Amino acid sequence: MDDKGEIISSFDIDEKLALQIWTKGLSPRVVIFNKPLDKKKFVRLSWFEDFDRKLTIKGRKKSEMFEYCVSDLLPAMQRILSEYAVYTSFKPYLWKFAATFERVLHAPAVVLDRKEFSILSEEKRTRLWVADLTGDGDLDDSEIERLKRKGAWKKDSGFFVPFFPLLESEKKTFPDGGMPFSDGLYDVGDLFSSGAVRKLNGASVRRWHRPLRILSVALLLNFSYCEEDGEDFSDELWRVGRFDEPLNLKIGDYRLRGMGRKAVAYIRHFDMLSRVEVSASFDGEKELLDGSYERKRRISFPPGLLGRGETSVTFFERSDGMMALACKPNAKRSGGGGDGRLYYASPPQKSQEKQELIYRLPRENYDAALINDTFKGEPDDYFTVSQIAGAKIFEAWCDSLTPYIRYFAGFVDV
Repeated sequence: MDDKGEIISSFDIDEKLALQIWTKGLSPRVVIFNKPLDKKKFVRLSWFEDFDRKLTIKGRKKSEMFEYCVSDLLPAMQRILSEYAVYTSFKPYLWKFAATFERVLHAPAVVLDRKEFSILSEEKRTRLWVADLTGDGDLDDSEIERLKRKGAWKKDSGFFVPFFPLLESEKKTFPDGGMPFSDGLYDVGDLFSSGAVRKLNGASVRRWHRPLRILSVALLLNFSYCEEDGEDFSDELWRVGRFDEPLNLKIGDYRLRGMGRKAVAYIRHFDMLSRVEVSASFDGEKELLDGSYERKRRISFPPGLLGRGETSVTFFERSDGMMALACKPNAKRSGGGGDGRLYYASPPQKSQEKQELIYRLPRENYDAALINDTFKGEPDDYFTVSQIAGAKIFEAWCDSLTPYIRYFAGFVDV
């Protein structure tokens, strides 16, 4: 990358190092400026997500090196990012893009045949809403007759039904059986017109408002896509530059690289995540057996669900109602495409030797998650385990970005 463009903000760390924000009308880059050598290196903001990472620069003398911990650079990053947000058109873009991406996040899956619920595709299971056009939703015959008498049951009638468990604060927003629509008005614009999304945002800021803001900032500023590589998609968004119009995207769009699915998993399982503990281990099975857990069964996950390679997941239970998932990468069977690492966006997995992850949670929460991940269909361990893992990754990723962006992303106290 050449250095033609504009430096929006600069901050001197000391007499050797300065950090700058550079832009050329696209998503910004951080300039690592080695002042003694007058050399610059351009990096994406995702480089700074790992607070334990070290930045090393050369000095004037041979073999002279200076090292900085990323966590120590946080105040400088906060300063230059906040100035970037103020002195460019970023803030208006952020508000417009957040509104656009909110529509992507809430786009309903349309179901026309009741039989489809038993074999609902994975793409539709990663939606937050179902537009139920099967004829009756969850209503009994008497309620349907009542709607018909009122003239509320018309051609192409159905119901918007949430595909996520409602918090107590959200339940008063929705009538039993979902929100009716008619005359084929079941796209995402019709859902927004019902007022349901607005009410959800007001009912739970941490569940709805905060992750949407972080998603939008990450997409526009070229942070990582929640442990996925966004490549040049952020620059593509800036080149289009029409954030006030709906983008032609879906939650499963390949350019989102799994971010959207993890966001849905986080929102769907939001209420139970505080009871899911994640830890890294040298030998997860031995650790759990030593902790009075009993081995129950084992299933193998293909590459891409829990890690870059194939992953073995062993289910454990304990007499007090707790259960655990011991996740072990099978590096020998990764087919050359995986590096043996499991996905986790932040500590505890920092040591390269600790290759295994353990998820501990109450069994009742896992059973509830199995139900919440289906829509009148059969429970699916493969899908639910990957959803829980994805939700915890998304949670950790949000926490890693929040210190950088909280002062201009609209959630200072959230």
